Amino acid sequence: MTKQAYSHIQCKKTSMIDLLLDAGVYKKGNKQLYELTLQELETEEAISQQRISP
Repeated sequence: MTKQAYSHIQCKKTSMIDLLLDAGVYKKGNKQLYELTLQELETEEAISQQRISP
């Protein structure tokens, strides 16, 4: 993986973590958000959006 691709993924992860923190999600099971993969963060964000939407 190139340095640029890694940087892009880290940026997306940070953005997803910020969205989840704003939604009140701090952990998933026994893991902190920073320990999750980008795919796990995206899944968790989709789930949290479904909980918020009426």
